Amino acid sequence: MRSGSRVRRAEEKVRNAAVKRIEKAYPAMEARSESGSGGRLTIFDAVWMFAISSFLGDVVETIFCRAVDGVWMSRSSLVWGPFSVVWGLGLVLGSMLLGRMRKQSDGRLFISGVLLGGAYEYICSVFTEIVFGTVFWDYSEMPFNVGGRINLLYCFFWGIAVVIWIKWLYPSFLMFVRSVIKKAGGALTAAVAIFLALDIFLSCAALARYDARSRGIEAENVIEKVLDERFSDERMEKIYPNALQR
Repeated sequence: MRSGSRVRRAEEKVRNAAVKRIEKAYPAMEARSESGSGGRLTIFDAVWMFAISSFLGDVVETIFCRAVDGVWMSRSSLVWGPFSVVWGLGLVLGSMLLGRMRKQSDGRLFISGVLLGGAYEYICSVFTEIVFGTVFWDYSEMPFNVGGRINLLYCFFWGIAVVIWIKWLYPSFLMFVRSVIKKAGGALTAAVAIFLALDIFLSCAALARYDARSRGIEAENVIEKVLDERFSDERMEKIYPNALQR
C-alpha cells in the first residue's frame, strides 16, 4: 500500500510539473483555462457580444447625457432600436485584441485601453465623416482634444472600461453566453445576426440619403424615394440629434 501511495504521489508531482512547464511556455493556455473563454471568440460569441454591448452602451450613454446635460436624447447608431455600433464593435475588437491580457497588470491594461480606445474612436469619427458626410460627436470645446474627434478624458474612460471588462466581466459574459443563451439554439442567434445586419444596412442607406438631401441632391430611384419618405430629416434629427452635416 505504501509503495502504491508513493507511486501515485510521484505521478502527481510529475503531472503537476508538466502542467506548470506547459503553462510557462504557453501562458495563453493558462489564461484560457482560468477565464473559461475556450480560446478565440466564435461567431456565436461575437454576435451576442455585439448585440448586448451595443444595447447596454446605448443605455449607458443615454443615462450619462441625462445626468450631465439634463436631457433625454437618442444615442443610437441605428434607425431600429437602441443600439450603439461604436460600443458593440469596440467591445468585440477589444476582446479579440486584449482578451488574453487578463493576467497583465491593471496599469498595462489601462494604457492599452487608452491608446487603442482613442485610436478606435478617432478612426470611427473619420470614417463616418468621409462615408456619410456627418460628424456624430465633436469634442472641440473640451480640453486636450485632437481635432474634436477624441479627448484625453474620454480616452481615460476607454482605459477604465477595458480594465473592468477584461479583468472582471469578459470571462463571466462568455460563460453566460455559452451556458445560457446557447441553449436557445442557433436559430435565435441567426435571427439576431440577420436583424442587426439589416438594421446596419438600412441605417447606412438612410444616412447616405440624409447627407445627399442636405446637399440638395434629389432622389433618383424608387429606393431613394422610399428612404426619403420613411426617414425624413425630422426623423433622422430625432435619431441622431448631435449629428452635424459637413
